[in-house]
Amino acid sequence: MEDLNYLLQREQEELLRSQTAPGPAARAAHQGLAEGYARRIRDHRHPYRTKRADGSMSFNPYPFGAESAVA
Repeated sequence: MEDLNYLLQREQEELLRSQTAPGPAARAAHQGLAEGYARRIRDHRHPYRTKRADGSMSFNPYPFGAESAVA
């Protein structure tokens, strides 16, 4: 099992890189990597971003994280 702290750190790094990327292709690449880390965080055995009965999450990175629709 992967270290959750590592996944969280890598996701945040990729989100920062996507914000400072020089062009749309680089921005999309970093955003894609961040989304991959977000998926691995959701699949982690510790329920960090699992949905509650009311549809909310214990932590939702939107609008700053990979769950947002950044173009």
